[in-house]
Formats: sequence, structure tokens, C-alpha cells
Amino acid sequence: MAEALNNSHSSGKGLIRRLSNRATKLASRTRRQSAATPMSREGSVGPGILRRRSDSTNTAPAAETVLLTDSDDEFHDEMNELNSIFGAESMTRDFSSGSAAASVAGSASIVDVPAGPVVPMALVKGTYLHKISKKKKSKRLLFILEADAGKITWEKGRSTKCIYIDDIKEVRIGSDIRQYRIDYEVPESEEGRFFTIFYAVPDKSRSKMMHLIAQDEETFTHWVNALDSISKHREVHMASLMAFNDSAIRGYWDGEMTKQFENRHHLPDEEEMDFPGVERVCRNLHIHMAQKELHAKFAIADSTRSGRLNFSEFQVFVREMKRRKDIRRLYVKLASDPERGITMAEFMQFLRDEQGEDVDNNTSLWEARFVRYAHRGGKPRSEPPSCQRPDKDSITMNEQALAAYLTSKDNFPLARAPTEYSLDRPFNEYFISSSHNTYLVGRQIADVASIEGYISTLVRGCRSVEIDCWDGSDGQPVVKHGYAMTNAISFREVIRTVNKYAFVASHFPLWVSLEVHCNASQQEVMAEIMKETFGARLVTEPLDPYSTTLPSPSELKDRILIKVKGTHQSNEPQRNGGEPTTGRRRGNSLTSPFSKPVSSDNTSIPTRYLSSPLLGPTRPSRRGVVSERVDTINEGEVHDTVSSSTSECDSEEEKRGKRRTSKIVMNLGELGVYCTGVKFHGFESAECRKSNHILSFMEGTFRKHSKASESKLALTRHNMRYMMRVYPQYSRLSSDNFNPLMYWRRGVQMAALNWQTFDLGMQLNQAMFDGGTDQSGYVLKPESMRAIRILPDGLPAEAIGKLERQNMSFRIHVISAQQLIRPSSLPPNRTLDPYVEVEIFHTNDKRDKHDSMAGIPILTDTPLKASTPIVKENGFNPVFDYKAHFSVTTKHPELVFVRFSVKLSTDGENSSGRNATIATYTAKLNSLKQGYRTLPLLDSNGDQYLFSTLFCHIKVDPTTSVYVPKASESNGGEATVGKLKNISRNVFSRSSANSTKSSFDKSSIDGGYSDSSQQAFL
Repeated sequence: MAEALNNSHSSGKGLIRRLSNRATKLASRTRRQSAATPMSREGSVGPGILRRRSDSTNTAPAAETVLLTDSDDEFHDEMNELNSIFGAESMTRDFSSGSAAASVAGSASIVDVPAGPVVPMALVKGTYLHKISKKKKSKRLLFILEADAGKITWEKGRSTKCIYIDDIKEVRIGSDIRQYRIDYEVPESEEGRFFTIFYAVPDKSRSKMMHLIAQDEETFTHWVNALDSISKHREVHMASLMAFNDSAIRGYWDGEMTKQFENRHHLPDEEEMDFPGVERVCRNLHIHMAQKELHAKFAIADSTRSGRLNFSEFQVFVREMKRRKDIRRLYVKLASDPERGITMAEFMQFLRDEQGEDVDNNTSLWEARFVRYAHRGGKPRSEPPSCQRPDKDSITMNEQALAAYLTSKDNFPLARAPTEYSLDRPFNEYFISSSHNTYLVGRQIADVASIEGYISTLVRGCRSVEIDCWDGSDGQPVVKHGYAMTNAISFREVIRTVNKYAFVASHFPLWVSLEVHCNASQQEVMAEIMKETFGARLVTEPLDPYSTTLPSPSELKDRILIKVKGTHQSNEPQRNGGEPTTGRRRGNSLTSPFSKPVSSDNTSIPTRYLSSPLLGPTRPSRRGVVSERVDTINEGEVHDTVSSSTSECDSEEEKRGKRRTSKIVMNLGELGVYCTGVKFHGFESAECRKSNHILSFMEGTFRKHSKASESKLALTRHNMRYMMRVYPQYSRLSSDNFNPLMYWRRGVQMAALNWQTFDLGMQLNQAMFDGGTDQSGYVLKPESMRAIRILPDGLPAEAIGKLERQNMSFRIHVISAQQLIRPSSLPPNRTLDPYVEVEIFHTNDKRDKHDSMAGIPILTDTPLKASTPIVKENGFNPVFDYKAHFSVTTKHPELVFVRFSVKLSTDGENSSGRNATIATYTAKLNSLKQGYRTLPLLDSNGDQYLFSTLFCHIKVDPTTSVYVPKASESNGGEATVGKLKNISRNVFSRSSANSTKSSFDKSSIDGGYSDSSQQAFL
């Protein structure tokens, strides 16, 4: 990447400047649009997002996540086992023992909300803090904490000078923000009073930060603790209200009455709320439904027909809001006698037949759960449990109890990880959750490099991070995006951060991928820093120097592995059959599989690989006349061998001297014990037979090596035994992602993505490593990717000369959505008219225009996308009741994904791909549990909504084998069709309609590095 940018730098200065200026204008235009938002949020009583926090204020971040709990009685016992409905991905902070949050869909009774935190009076009156600007200027300002309004303000009189507490993602202190202190030239003596607030910008994918210095340690402690405790309380309080918890509703009513009577003494009988008051309550609680529906519920509660509700009538209104018609239907279906309720036998049958739960393996556990939910739904909260144990056959579950179960952690939609498990296959047999350019938090050019990139990826379970290392001016190496106008951050601080957060989300090994541009002396510093910081965690020698296979993840739990290019050596003739030797390091023999392969010098990317609308036009090279050796370690570098014909790579510019990347010194290179980078000279080369080597390809180069049948087969066989990493094309300037399925299906272990962009690529990656043991960051490959299969004798006649594939048939019933959040960018006169789009992705997906080898379309396959009807003016509880049937033929049934996208119709009549997506959820089909499941929904940043969910029924039929004809490769028909489609799209600008889509909406199914990735800049 750095080399590509370097080569384009001289000819593209004006272009880069124009891009930067245009990006600046776009950013400033976005900021102006947010000026009106503060006034619209003054009445909000809590957040709509479950913030993913790493708790940097603690010594070690908490790995446990929070599920919205269901019961007073079970709360203390269950806190240790709770996980959010989104599993390990939603890394949030620990709740104190006295706090809890609500049921995910708001039907269950929950713990009483604890009293709000005590806010120091000094913060209410205001304290002076020094605010550090981007220009490194310090400004002393009065900061006021308005706890009731839920915001921090400064510069009184300017409404835009505020941060809402619900938008705060992190409050960081200490070593986590040391780099910012250095960058902004804050003296080290003030580090103990320096803190940073990271906060989200509503409806935007980017976060902002504010750096502050308190005048004394007491003020520092007040602010850090108050922001943390208030944000936790508001999250719990909001979840409790949305669950319509009795005590939370009572507290909210009392608060409203206090405001209404302006703290004047009054009698309880005087407390009433009219319809406009109820409407205001609904808006503050993110309840969006048609006014006529609201009027109907109000009329039911208004028994006196006075047009006003007292508290008991308000409770009736709340009960009407809680009612779930969709669950009522299921309840009537399950209960033979709805008046009596669901018996234990009926509930157990439901679990076995519909939910696919293994009830018989632990009958007593499920019986206890049945009793718990039946008791919760059947008795008032104030009634103490009977001392006499009831007969379980006489206990029944009412409608509220069923709703409580369906929206609880016990009905979790994904397979759960066992308490103890091991991953015992060699590393090369796993897909590994991987990040590209981890230090970037935005675009690839003229954006910010930050420690935050490492924290956010590691707390989300990433197991391979990348560090680009360059020479620092003070003799200390730095991390930055070379030639891309990004800032530099300290290599030492990056390593400290990686060490701190390495095993927060997973105890399985972490890979640190180094791209080294440093001189020899600073490489020595790099090696010493890693050895000193990582200590015993760092793998410095093989477990078995004579083993010809890689170790397993379980053998190296809580260990850190380095991926680095092999130590440079001369290319003099070697003994041992012409292969280089590396000496007897750490007891290795000269023929040890862990001896270091040769790494040749590096050169830059030829001009023809820079052809894109942004980087200038180039002439197409002649096909079939240039033999190339691709440098798979340094991004995009290609070395040309002798050719019998000329091409543009033989131009004068290419013949001139180029900047070479660094030769690796011994102390650094020998840290690549199990992951030594080599150049690609063919899959049969000596370098590609070392068990500890890894090949790294840019996505475009990978495609070139996977088009021909022979190359594809060699690549697939290589990845059965050895490691490979693929990273995004350098032309993805907006940090969008390729479709990782393209590379997983070829056995690539590390499909490295831009984690800062929550587009389709990241959504699939998140689903890949979610649920069960997949949360470890390691997913075992399908068996066909791990071993060559020998066909048995006696194949049926229809199988001769054909390929065996698997047919998967499944049905998804989208029943309803709950409590959808209204986008702040939606005009006030627009109603919420939602619908749900269900889309399937699999390894033989024919929509991939870049891969003509994806497979032959099967006539029995169904369309891969379906949409529910639109429900007008209802974002609170829309019922879709839409059944979709899918049938797909694929080689790898383990790699089938389902994406649910909640969209808003622009006119309430038409559903279109251009409509805005307000929430999404993606799951791997074999991780998604069957039956009636409540699914979480995520926003455009990948953060989980606190109470917005989908209620669906999933049914997967047994997989069957089918035989399909082999693709005709002699005439290249499919490839030609794909190229003609691509040319047509470019000529007639058919893809330009996608140019204004956000990364949330943008589909990366095409994996295109020359189309959608650049449209936003044209």
C-alpha cells in the first residue's frame, strides 16, 4: 500500500489535494447539519444504543457482557452467566451488583432500577477544564454537567457546544491515551489529570473525541466517575422503561408530575396526564407509532372518558403497550387450554420440536426454567414465593411468561460457547479473525492513525492486527500509513496497548503482523520493545523445532505470535540442495522446517497496477507476455523477470531506482517463529514448502492467481497445509471492504478487513466469528478445505463426471420488529414505514462479478433476497408476518450467511434497494438456532440497539447431496460474460446510483476495487 502511494505521489499531488479538500468540505457540511439536533433531544431519558465499552479506567477491561435481565429472584445468581443478546461482540462494561437492565424485547419483569448516582455539586455548578484543540492549543472553559438533561455543556449560550451522555462511548485515562498526550504536547506531569471523551455522532459512522485536563486530581476523579456512573444508570433506566417495568414506570410518572406541578405540594388525586403528555412520553421513550393507534390505546385506558389519565389508568395504558399480538398467536397455538395456560409437557414439546433444544440432556434445568418463568408471569411481584414446593404438573405458563422466555437469554439466538473447550487442529486449518491497517480509524488517505484502532478491534475479538512500522525522527520507530498523509503514533505505545487488550475477548493466540519500513537500528529497537513488553507471552521459539506441522491454537493460548518477513540473506549458492541455511538458531538443525526462507529485495508496484479513475489512466498491458513474481509481503510489489516482449512495466520510470523496503535484521526476523513472510515464486517453490511460511496477497493479485483452474487448485491445496493472508486493494480509499467469502472459500486463513467500516464485508466477518466456539476468533474450516477427499467406489451413475454439492433448504418467517429507533436525520414530517429485507450469501454466490469460477447456476435455487410488506406508521411493534423460503446449492453449507436489514420506505408504498437501512443483523446459518428467536439489531457502526429487535422463526431442513455439471473452462464463457457486464456498467455508469450510499448500506458482494469503492469520490 505504502509503495503504491509512493509511486503515485509525484503524478497525483493535485488529485490527492483535490480529494482532501473535497473530503474536508463534505465533513464540514456534515457538521452543519447536526446543529439542530440538540433541541430535539432535550427530553430523552436514556440511550437507544448498548455501548460497547472496554473500561480503560480499570486495570483490565471486563470481558463479560451484559444481558438485559429478567427477574429479581434470579438476578444475583445469574449475573455471572449473563451475556448480551449479541454475545461476545457487544463488549460492554460490568454492572454493579445493584444494577440491572431490561429484557431484550421488553416483555419481562425486571429488577428495580437503582436510584440515580449522586452527582458532585461542583460539576452541577461547573468546573474549569482545559480543552485541547486540534491545533494543540489549550483553552480554559467552564464545563457544566446537566444530569437531568443528560448532557455536558460549555460556552454557555451556544447550543451546539454540548455532548450528550448517551452518545459517550468511552472515557479513557492513563496509558490508553498517552499517545494523545504526546501528540498534543501535554506535559507528562499532567497525565494523571488528562482524560479523553470518545463520543458518537448520531447517524454517522465516525466518532469524535475531546481531550480535557482537570485542574486538580479531585476534579479529574469527579468527572471520570460521574460520567461513567451516569451513563450506566441511564442505560439501565432506559432499558427498564422500555421493558415497562412497574417501578421504573412509577418513577417516571413521579418525575413527570414533579415537572408538571413545578415542585409545588399537591395531592396524588390531582396527578393526571393528557394525550399530548402521553405523546411526549412516547417520543422521549423512542416509541414511534401511528397517532390513531396511540389514541386507541389511550381510549382503552381512559375509563372515565375525561381525556386525562390518572396513574392507575396510565398503568392500563402501559399494559396495552406491552401487549404482543404476535406472541399471543403462538401462545394460543401452544396451549391446549389458553385459559389455564401452557403446561410443562406442552412447553417441553415446544422446546424439542420447534426450538430444537436438547431438553433430554438436562431435563431438570429446563424444568427449573419453566417453573421460574411460570412463577414470574403468574404471580404479582409483591407476592412472596410459597414455602411449599408446588406440584410441577399443576404449574402453567401464561402469555406474559411465554413472552418473558422468548425475549430472555434462555432463548439466545446463537449457539453458546461451552465453558471449557479446546481448538486442537493446526493453525492452518482455521479461519482467523483478522484486521488490515488496524491503526486507521477512518479513510486510507489523509485520516487519523490512532491507538483506538487497536483497542476497538481487540475488544471485539480480532486475533490478527497489523502494524506498519517506519523510522521515527528521534530514533524510536513509529506507526503510520506511509505516503498517505496520516499522523504517526509511537510503536512503543501501540505494543503496550496490544499487550493490555490482547486477551480481553479471547484467550486464543494473537497474531501481530508487521510491515517493516525501518532501518536496521530501529528494527533492533522494535525487537527489544516487543520482547520487553510482551515478556513470556511472546513466542520466541517453536514448541517442537523438528515438527513439520504448525501447532494448534490451544497449545499457544494467551501467547502472541509475530508475522514478519524472513531475515535477509545473500543469494549465494547454498548447500542442502540449493536452499539457504540460517545457522543453528535455538537448536534448529540445518534441515529444520523452521529455518528461515530467503527474502529478495523489494521494488515498487508497476504503473499498470495503479490503473484507476483516481490514480490516473494507464495503457492496458499485453496479455500473456510478462512473467511476474509477486512480492506477497510488501503490499502490491511486483518483480518482473525476463520477458520476450515489452510492456509498460519496462518504461523508463520503472527502470529508474525505486525505494526499497527494509531488509529484516536477525533479532527481528527470528521472532517470526510460526509466521515468516516469503515472496511468491510459485506454489511449488522451496519457500512455499516451509511449514512456517505465510503468503500475503492484495485482493487483486489473489484473483489473478485464482482464475485459471490449475492455479485455483494449487492455491486451494497450498491453503490446506500452509498459511495465507489477503488484504484489501490499495484503491479502497474510503476503507470499504471486499467480500471475505471470496477468500474463505479458497481456504484463506486471514481475510484482513478494515474494521472501522461496518459494511457487508465486516458484517459477514462479524457473523463468521460469532456464536459457540467461533467467538474465540478461530473457526475450523470445512473438512473439504482441510483434506483432499478420495471418492468412494460405486458412485451413482448421475455422479460420473460431475461435482458433488450440497442443497440447503430453509425457511425464515419474519414475524415482527420491536421498538425501532427513529433516525435523527429523518425529517419531522416523515413517519416510520419499515420493512425487512432478508438476503442470503454463500460460497457459490453467482452475484460476484469478479469470480467467474463461482459455480454454475442451479435451476432449483431460489432468489437470494426477499422483502416483507411495508408496515405504515409503526416503528414500535410492526407485524410483518412474512414467510420466505430459500434453496441454495453450495459446496460449503458451513459458510451460508443470512442478513436481516430493516429499511424505511420513502413513501410508505414502495420498497427499493435505495431505501435507507436503519438496522441490520447478520448470522451464519449453522450458528443460528432454529425456532422462534428474538434477534438483536445493530446500527451503522455495528453497535447493538438497546431494545430494538426482530422476532423471527427459523427452520432449516436436512442438507442433501446433489451432483452438478463441471464448469466449461475451455471457452472462458462465464469470464467473458462477467467482463462484458463490467465494461457495460462502466460505460453507462450503472453503478453510480450507489455512490451516495453509506458504508452501512453499501454492498461489497462484488468485492470491487475499481467500482463502488471509488464512486463516492468521483
